[in-house]
This record gives sequence, structure tokens and C-alpha cells, in this order.
Amino acid sequence: MEENVQSKKIGFFKRLKMAIFKLEDYGMFLGERVSVAFKYFFILVLLASIIISVATTVDFFKMVNKISNYIQNELPEFVYEEGKLHFDNYIEAYDHEYDFGLIINTDDNLTEENLKEYKNKFTTSGIIILNTKAIFISEGNEIEENYETLTNNYGININNKNDLMKFLQKSTVAKLIGTYFIVDCVATYIVNLISVLLDLCIVAVFGWIAAKFCGINFKLAPMFALAIYSLSLSIVLYCVYNVVYIFTRFYIQYFNVIYLLIAYVYIIAAIFMIKYDLIKQTAELQKIIEVQKQVRKEIDEQEEEEPEEENKEEKEDKKEKKDDSKEEKDKGKTDDEPVIESNKEPDGSEI
Repeated sequence: MEENVQSKKIGFFKRLKMAIFKLEDYGMFLGERVSVAFKYFFILVLLASIIISVATTVDFFKMVNKISNYIQNELPEFVYEEGKLHFDNYIEAYDHEYDFGLIINTDDNLTEENLKEYKNKFTTSGIIILNTKAIFISEGNEIEENYETLTNNYGININNKNDLMKFLQKSTVAKLIGTYFIVDCVATYIVNLISVLLDLCIVAVFGWIAAKFCGINFKLAPMFALAIYSLSLSIVLYCVYNVVYIFTRFYIQYFNVIYLLIAYVYIIAAIFMIKYDLIKQTAELQKIIEVQKQVRKEIDEQEEEEPEEENKEEKEDKKEKKDDSKEEKDKGKTDDEPVIESNKEPDGSEI
């Protein structure tokens, strides 16, 4: 089997199709080296991460355009001087599509209680713009950035609304989107790789235990290869779910449980398929052995019959030779004896 697998190269997408739709071919994967399965695994996770990052980047681009339209049409004028930002009014806005909030208060007399109240208003993510710094909030995590730090480290020089609109030009936005995609793609791949590797270990150990109960002794190395292919559909569904969630915010509460259950079902089904193939091969081998025994028995019987026939022929030959010798002896005896005996007459000497 191993030679057949190595001589027949299987492409990535054909391998993915086999892993999802052809459980009966899982036994063929066991004839490969484990490194081939891991190569497939890394490519699959990378492809899923790229698709998710593309969806995230498209969504980020939509959000940037929405923010740009808001700044152009609704954001009031502001002035930035000597490290301080000033808006004339208090501003509070919220976007339901992205679950993102914006609060602007550049009053110098802002208290800590007011700031804590602002933070409590955000359910998931948002930004609080103060007179000397901005606070970014995302799912309970906070990042504070001073305007002077942003100006010195990133070269951002914005003094009013007009400068901000120039900054949000297409060329700048394109660079921002490109940078965001690269960073997000690398981060997503690393996170997904670590997460799926942990799932892979869990599924491999589960499959190894299940194989023991089925009476099949697997080594851990081929079991890892089997677990990789068993996770294929789960990884594809994980990718699809993330893309759907990014664009629709549709949430499945127990998706992680379903994700692992699918992998468990696949690896158990694959083990039963392999066991069935082994039983079938054993039955065929037993038939071959029985046929070989029958052929051997017939050969032995023929070899036993041939000597008996030879002995019988030898006995007949000896008997014929004996009869011939007897006839020859009888014939010689008849020729030596006279047919009439001669009478002896007196010769006259008696008188």
C-alpha cells in the first residue's frame, strides 16, 4: 500500500475532498509518512486563516469608510494645539452594526467618575477621546495613547478636521488596509495554529483510546495523521462560521462543542472502516491459505498414487518374465528326450 500511495501523488484539494467525503479511503492515508499529513494540516490552517483575514479586512474597510463618512458629515470642527485636543461640544455616538461606541469630551475638568461612567457604556468596543489622550476599549481591554506619542512615533500630524480628511485619502486608506491585512493574517494564522494543534492532540488521544476498544493497536504517529484528516471538515466549518459571523454577527453558542464532535464522529467512523478492511483482508487471506492447502493436498495424493502404479507394473513385469522363463524351460526339456525308446537285441554272445 505504501508504494502505491507514494507513487500516486494526491493534490491538496483532492486530499481535502477525500478527507471529507471518502471515509473508506482513510486507510490509504496510513500508508503515508506522517510529515505528509502535517504538511496538509499546515496548508489547510493557513488557507482558512487567509480566508478569515480577507473577510476581516473587507469588514475593516467598510468600517473605515463608515468612519470617514461620519467624520466628513457629522463630526464637528476641532483644534489640536500644544498637545491638547479641543472640541466645542460633548459628543456621544454608537454604531449598532459594528457594536462600536464613540465618546468625545475634551473638557479639562473631567473627573475619574465621569471617565468610569463612559467606559461602562461600551458593551464590546469603542473609543474615548479626551483632551490629551485617547482610550481604546475592546472586550474589556484598554489601550491608552497620548496624542504627542502618536505624533512623534507614527508621524501623524493632524491639527484640525481638514487635516484629518486629508489623512483619510484613498492612498492612505489603502496602505492602512494593506498593513491591517498582513498583521491580521499573521496573527490569525498563529492563533488558529495553536488552537487547532491543541484540538488535534485531543482528537488523536480520543481516537487512540477508541481504537483500543475496537481491538486495533495504533501507534500515536499514524493516529495523529488520522486525526488531521478527521479535523478537515471541522476546520472548513470553522472558517465558514467565522466569515458568516464577521459579516452578519450570527453567533452559535455551542459551536466549539459541535466542532469537536464532528471530528470525533469522523475518527470513529474511520477506525471502523479500517477495522472492516482488516477483517475483509484477513478473510481473503484465509481463503488463499485454504486454497493453498487444498492444492498441496492434491499434489501429495498424486505423488502417493504414482508409486503404487509403478509397483503394480513392476509386479506384472516380473510375473511375465517368470512365466516366460518357465515356458522356455519346459520347451528345452521336451527336445532332449526321445519319443520312442530303442530295444536292445541279443548279440549272440549268450550262446
